[in-house]
Amino acid sequence: MKRRESGFSLLELIIALAIVSVVLAAASTFFISVLKQYKVQTKITESNVEGILGLELLRQDLESLGYGLPWNNLPFYSEASSGVLNDDGVAPRAVVSVDNSTLGINNGSDYLVIKSTRVGMESAAGKWTTLRAGPVTRDWESTEENLATTDRVTVLAPGGSTTDQRVLLTPVGGAQFNSLSSYVPPDEFQTNIVYGIGSMATTRFPFNRADYYIANNSDYPAPRHCAPITGTLVKRVVKHLDGTLGDPLPLLDCVADMQVVYGLDINGDRQVESWSTNVSVPLLSAAELRSQLVEVRIHILAQSGQRDDSYSYPQENVYVGSESAGRYISLSGYRNYRWKQYNIVVKPKNLAN
Repeated sequence: MKRRESGFSLLELIIALAIVSVVLAAASTFFISVLKQYKVQTKITESNVEGILGLELLRQDLESLGYGLPWNNLPFYSEASSGVLNDDGVAPRAVVSVDNSTLGINNGSDYLVIKSTRVGMESAAGKWTTLRAGPVTRDWESTEENLATTDRVTVLAPGGSTTDQRVLLTPVGGAQFNSLSSYVPPDEFQTNIVYGIGSMATTRFPFNRADYYIANNSDYPAPRHCAPITGTLVKRVVKHLDGTLGDPLPLLDCVADMQVVYGLDINGDRQVESWSTNVSVPLLSAAELRSQLVEVRIHILAQSGQRDDSYSYPQENVYVGSESAGRYISLSGYRNYRWKQYNIVVKPKNLAN
């Protein structure tokens, strides 16, 4: 009896291999598509996290504008060596900006300056205490809140209804925290205020100043996944040593535009009657800012995630700003990127006369 041999014919093998190849091709295409979407979503998540962290720092700085600023008895001082938005020798304006600035990436974004003791990067910045006869300074019973003995500080007399307010008692160079006997109020019922600036040997001006702008690649290189029209939004604190800008602190990557909008009170009712993109031209003095500035808004257009050729942004032009104070940004040629507008709204709390 003849045995029958079992097995597959060549044609059957070819058909099976073809089927497997089709399945593998489909699976690999699906896998690559999922991987691309994963990378896109990961970049979007990273952008959102950066936006939360970096812009929260900007919001806190914005809320602090005017904190610890002196108004009276100011000797001459020199701010930034660049000369941009300086208030040399006069009462410092708490916030100023250049509208459609050519600084940083040259796309007409705004250049913002905030002045307060809190915007400094050293541990003393933002710390404060009171000074009474004795001399007695208030102890917060916390090494994190207390000023260190060698910290550089300014001392202000708060004033009152019949005396000048926010009178600077220390010289431009400030004073060391453990050497404040010369600034003790003569009246035992009077209290002066001590504001920390930093740990430097002397101060260039009696507060801290921070500049915010969208840096170009020479100031701070943007990540490779950022669109060519974007840069990194940075914070740079002016050095008391020589007035130059300190190292850039990145706040948000892939930023295309930043617009600053000011809400001004014209008739004294503490309500906004006028919206402006610039409080520097025509020049508003520090006193006028204190009486008129009711609200500050910052609008930031930033890339979310990375380029995605399967995606098309729905708008070719995006308005950055509010209350008819802002401008349109053209996204022509960059609609394969997702774009997100961040909005920060702050009502200043440290400006009241």
